[in-house]
Amino acid sequence: MITHETKNNTNWPLLNWLADKKLHIIIWIIFIFYEAIIVGLISGKFGNPAAYILYYTLNIATFYVHAHVVLGIGLHNLKQSAWKLPLLLWIEIACYLSISVLLDHLIINYTHYTGTRKITLDLIYFTAPLYRCVYFMCFATGYYFLMRYIKERKKTEDLEKQRLNNLIQLAKSENAFLKAQIQPHLLFNTLDFIYQNARETSPIAAETIHSLSEMMRYSVDSNKDKEFISLGEEINQVENLINLHQLRKNHQLQLRFWYDDDIREVKIIPMVLITLVENIFKHGELLNSDHPAEVNLTVEQGKLMIRTSNLIKHVADKSGLNAGLENISKRLDYAYGHDAEFKYFKDKYYFKVTLFITIRKENQL
Repeated sequence: MITHETKNNTNWPLLNWLADKKLHIIIWIIFIFYEAIIVGLISGKFGNPAAYILYYTLNIATFYVHAHVVLGIGLHNLKQSAWKLPLLLWIEIACYLSISVLLDHLIINYTHYTGTRKITLDLIYFTAPLYRCVYFMCFATGYYFLMRYIKERKKTEDLEKQRLNNLIQLAKSENAFLKAQIQPHLLFNTLDFIYQNARETSPIAAETIHSLSEMMRYSVDSNKDKEFISLGEEINQVENLINLHQLRKNHQLQLRFWYDDDIREVKIIPMVLITLVENIFKHGELLNSDHPAEVNLTVEQGKLMIRTSNLIKHVADKSGLNAGLENISKRLDYAYGHDAEFKYFKDKYYFKVTLFITIRKENQL
């Protein structure tokens, strides 16, 4: 039903325009009826229908040209309006008088005109069209300032609504922030309680809960206005993540994690290394002992180098892979600019990632 209405609107643009301008049309009909019919009945004289059509077309056009063009341009820049507006008014009046002469010529010579009006091009001749021109210009001026007032009022109302909406969103954000502060606290306390109670009866489950709790705590803390952290913090959580997956798979996963102890002092933006390792677990084939996945962290020539490599699953879950890598790329670009180089590619069997970050003085503890 909605599609049908949309199609009709597209096929009948004139109807849409008439519906949009119906108030203007009604007002002009009333005005023309008043001037042409009522005045004609009072005076006992009616003009030529062609004259009505031509002159009211000129007057209506003058009304909108004055409101939207002359005043729109003339008052756009107040510093230039002192000379621009009078110039445009003189041009408008000259055009109106010239067109009125042309219309008189057409009506007198090419219609069944029976009146006494002649084209004399003197002051008396131009008095009537000049009056009509100024008459409609005055109405158009009132219309222009009314529309301007309505537009400014709507803008003020929109700004007020936006301000109110911002206050509502701020209140919601503050409420969500307070909830976010409370909920992790309750969650970690609960996990700690379960861990303490499971240590005796189920050590493997307890170890799993402990690793999960540490990773979640790190994820929450890393979002609290920390721009840089020590790489050692991220390494600890990667080891928790590896341990968690190894427990799930009975230590059958083939993954080598290489790094030197002194590399732990290097500072890095959070959630980069752990995201790369998560992608290995999600998209990699880790049960082939001949081709284990590898994660290597080294420092060479003043650069931190992170390299990962893993076999690709035959039926890989591709959901989220590009999104996660693109997110890392954007964060690296924001934090390091040209000091970071991030590449990833895959061939028939392997997916590999290389990340080089120039170590600045502020990136060392």
